[in-house]
Amino acid sequence: MVKTAGAGLLGLSLMGAAAGTDEPAAAPAPQEEPAAGNRLVCPRETVKLPMNARASLDALFQYEPYLYYELANPKLARVTSQGIAVPLAKGTTQVEVTASGYERASASCSFRLQIVDPVKFKPSSAPKTESGQTKANGRKTYVNTIVLPQGMPAGLGLGKDALGNAEAMKAIATRRQASYAINGTYFAAYNDEVPLPYGTLVKDGELLFNTGSVGTMIGFAADGSARLDDVSPSVAGGFDGLYDSGHRWTASYVNRRAGSGTTIYTPDYGARIGTDKGVMIIVRGGKVVKVVKGENVQIPRDGFVIVNQRESLAELKETFKVGRKAHYRVTYSNAKGRLAEWNDVVTAVQAWPKLIEGGKIVEKDGADAKRAARSGIGITKDGRVVLVTTGSATHGEVAELLRAKGAVEAMSLDGGASAGIYSQGVQLFTPGRNLSNVLLFGPNLR
Repeated sequence: MVKTAGAGLLGLSLMGAAAGTDEPAAAPAPQEEPAAGNRLVCPRETVKLPMNARASLDALFQYEPYLYYELANPKLARVTSQGIAVPLAKGTTQVEVTASGYERASASCSFRLQIVDPVKFKPSSAPKTESGQTKANGRKTYVNTIVLPQGMPAGLGLGKDALGNAEAMKAIATRRQASYAINGTYFAAYNDEVPLPYGTLVKDGELLFNTGSVGTMIGFAADGSARLDDVSPSVAGGFDGLYDSGHRWTASYVNRRAGSGTTIYTPDYGARIGTDKGVMIIVRGGKVVKVVKGENVQIPRDGFVIVNQRESLAELKETFKVGRKAHYRVTYSNAKGRLAEWNDVVTAVQAWPKLIEGGKIVEKDGADAKRAARSGIGITKDGRVVLVTTGSATHGEVAELLRAKGAVEAMSLDGGASAGIYSQGVQLFTPGRNLSNVLLFGPNLR
């Protein structure tokens, strides 16, 4: 895995000199000496967060996995299921934090969070776009390449801003004010299927969609760093601000089409859950408002819906009592099942195959290797991000192209008719179809 250095946090200051802003990075907020036992220690000083930034609040607590945040003024910011603070309006609010778990006695503390003016991203180097003939595996091919500086803001664009839709790549990039874009992961694109993704996606610090399997993901963290690793998200539900054994519920998927497991549906899925099978638990404003069976219910804009197809209506009504606080946390594990520090990732895409690991090409072309339009993404040793799209190459040749630009970690993205790349208003390589998801980059990204 490569985890490149990015911006520091303002107060734990999210944007600082390391990220190329016009202001120097502030020192981390001083903390009290940890006390013995299970006490939770909050920062003494106000944590500052610019309006155009994101902060990993979990980083304040060494990424303890099961934290619950409650803001005195929720109109100023929201905290995602990964512990990412997303600003909504300027001002200062008190944040109450509770830690708990199977083997951890619950503990609480509080700190002040201040949402401040946006900061300007100032790149350490200029982005570079190149198009032209080059050699890969001794064969000439036309390649489009973009090299982005360390810390360039990244985001995930969706067709028509919701899952299950597809749209022209340029339309997505233009609406989000992206300067650069490349197609994302594979998705259902044939036989009139709903164009849902096949790979795990993270958008704005929330798990948007998960496959339930470990796979190679590229992630962009709240501090501006980029990383590539084999990880898988897990979902743990809680009640009343706690995640101990007496306050725990589980879910298998987020925004996946209804199956046998328990699934959480968020507003990014659309207006309704799209199924009438199972028991539906509607959570709005952090509290259970309704538990019903067999209804294609609406997804509240300020909440989520849990669909459980295993337990009875009576059982779930007893557990998910109306008015009770219900929430969930997302954690990540590596291929060995150990917790991975991925909760600070704001944007992520899972795709395959992995092309480069530790500077070495790991995807070797066999005798049956086929050439097609392909896209790939990589990270250099100094934290720059490399985007590549070509009209005809094997996976191994894409790996060569990425390594030639300095990538030490890299993976393939969707290809074929989905392959596309965009630079500053120009579609350098146009996809042959509308896309479900697109990786976006730029200093003015919305």
